[in-house]
Amino acid sequence: MEKLRAAKKVAPDGGWGWMACFGVSLVNLSTRSIEPSFGLLFGDLLNDLHVGTTGAAIIISALDVMMNFSGLFVGPLLKEFSYRKVAIAGALLCWLGLALTSPATSMAHILATYSVINGIGVGLATSAAFVALNHYFSKKRGQAVGLSMAGTALGMLIMPQLVRFLLETYDFRGAVLLLSGLALHAAVGATLLQPIKWHLIEEEVDIEMVEAPAMGIILEQEDDGDNDSLPEIKTLLFPRRDRKLSENCPSPQPNGLPKRPTFPRITSSVSVQAAPMVGGMRTRPSFPRITSTASMSLALRKRRESVVSRLSALDFTGSGSCMHIHVDTGDADAEDVDYEIIRRVNTHVGSFARAPKRIDTVKSELGLEMVKPKVSFLQRFTALMDVGLLRDVIYLNILFGLSIFYVAEMNFKMVTPFFLSSLGFSKAETAYFLSVSALTDIAARIIVPPIGDKLKIRKRLLFLTSLVFVAITRSIVAHQRTYTELMVWLSITGFFRGVALANFTLCVSEYSSLEKLPAAFGWHMVGKGVFVIAFGPLIGAIRDWTDSYPICIHAQSVCIFLCVFAWLIEFAIKRFRTKKVVEANPSMAA
Repeated sequence: MEKLRAAKKVAPDGGWGWMACFGVSLVNLSTRSIEPSFGLLFGDLLNDLHVGTTGAAIIISALDVMMNFSGLFVGPLLKEFSYRKVAIAGALLCWLGLALTSPATSMAHILATYSVINGIGVGLATSAAFVALNHYFSKKRGQAVGLSMAGTALGMLIMPQLVRFLLETYDFRGAVLLLSGLALHAAVGATLLQPIKWHLIEEEVDIEMVEAPAMGIILEQEDDGDNDSLPEIKTLLFPRRDRKLSENCPSPQPNGLPKRPTFPRITSSVSVQAAPMVGGMRTRPSFPRITSTASMSLALRKRRESVVSRLSALDFTGSGSCMHIHVDTGDADAEDVDYEIIRRVNTHVGSFARAPKRIDTVKSELGLEMVKPKVSFLQRFTALMDVGLLRDVIYLNILFGLSIFYVAEMNFKMVTPFFLSSLGFSKAETAYFLSVSALTDIAARIIVPPIGDKLKIRKRLLFLTSLVFVAITRSIVAHQRTYTELMVWLSITGFFRGVALANFTLCVSEYSSLEKLPAAFGWHMVGKGVFVIAFGPLIGAIRDWTDSYPICIHAQSVCIFLCVFAWLIEFAIKRFRTKKVVEANPSMAA
């Protein structure tokens, strides 16, 4: 009896994945933790340059634009290089940008070095690290991403105190130069992002039930030499209009891995006669299961084995290339069958993208000639950038919500130190406020993701719920004046911010497949960059026009609620359409 096993390559969900998680956390800590302390670090220099809140908003907006528009290159770069190489390159750019910022004496200098060079480096490093982490985890992805982003929150906890100490000890230039050395540690974290193929584990699956996986399927078969198998043999031997297959050639299952049809196992000899003539035409031969004892034509069997084994050896790449094959059997009757098989190979070559590679030397054996079609520049660009993603309305709505929240979050981080300073708090007190808020942020990123993974709560739903509380608590913070009140409400809003940011990027990876993730995440970053250009300076200008920090914070809360409303409308439309489909087909509700 033939035994068929399937081993599915899956993410380790642990093992070296936790080291990769630590590496991503180190990348985030080294590159992103300085952002919330921007006002603390650059505040005195910007005041000396007579640049107000609008100038600070322009610098931060330019940083985010470069960081996010680097997403245009993330997908193509990850197709050419490993995520480890891309992350290391980003870390080096981040270090260079900060080092060149230390002698800055003008706003243009800060824009060129801190915003442009450092921004591109941060974008490449964090994007490559995030894509790598998604390959290491599947079931525990929320927990892993939450822990990796805890590196950013830990930096937010430590960085305000560190920046204050460095400014008091080494002034602005010395502080920035030392912080550039800290950014270089991102390269160390990137080295831990080993290729995922080194750590994939095999998981046995039911060949009849498994769906086509993202990581790939390895089929193993104990073959005694009598059996040739080919997943697409049905298409080769029989026309699409002929659905009568032998019991050994079951139909492929939709949306899953095709069952492996095989030629019948020959357990005894049998006499195989030529196919009968019907209506003056030779009918197509069939290969029934043989269980009786008889004699079989050795020549016919060898011919069958030769032709089918050659077909099994073909490497069908699905590239649309033409195949010219010549098989000479020396027998007229056999030529009819062989010609039909080969004709169908040429006809259906595009449908064999998933056929396994077996013999690399098939070109020399069969005289295989590949003719590659010409591809235009626009087609290459579209395929490289996966522009087709932008035709997905749900994906675009996800980008809108994430991008508008990102603008609000970026401006809140920038405005908070100025807001606290306007209330008369010292730099030490401001740093303490930011550290406590970061502490509750870390707690949320560690506590909530495992609970969400355990309860299998959708990441978008968690993100959406947390946004409501973030917007409300920040508006409350805007009207607090005492030390205790600010400490309490900043701690609460920090917790909900941690929940939101822990699920921020997961909203993209939850909706996208692993194959599309680099492009999907790249377009997500581009969307953030576009919104930063459009709305970033505008929110900063609101503060200068109104001379009111509370109004500026309320404007950020309005942006957050735009995301909430857009997603709720999408959910309502999907629910309405599903209800209509169920009403039209009552059997689907069963």
